Amino acid sequence: MSVLLLDTNVVSILFKPEHSLHRRSFEIVAGHQWFISFMTRGELLLWPKVNHWGSARREELTRHIDLCTTLFADDSTCVLWAGIMAQSRVAGRPITAADAWVAAAARQWDLPLVTADYRDFEHLDALTLIPLAP
Repeated sequence: MSVLLLDTNVVSILFKPEHSLHRRSFEIVAGHQWFISFMTRGELLLWPKVNHWGSARREELTRHIDLCTTLFADDSTCVLWAGIMAQSRVAGRPITAADAWVAAAARQWDLPLVTADYRDFEHLDALTLIPLAP
């Protein structure tokens, strides 16, 4: 079983069976072990708070997130994050801090990153991307 790092948007799509990319997402990640960055975990945990979800929906999201192993940042992650931010600025392709944390985790652990936002990461070297859209 291989390991994949899921971008926040992929975890979101997998949580929403009615999403147009749900089936495609599941086809890509099925049979793999799912990892997420601490940043993705934080972003997902924000949803119930800002959207005033009830306890049942919050518990459903927690179960969904728990299908993934969370990778937490350390000093090496921080160095990689800074490099990604700098590389993006030099390339004229600004990246959000959140996306840079996800990319740093993918680089640090040499994990393919499954994303619906391929263009946000395509300029980065030393990163294997698996786009949802062919």
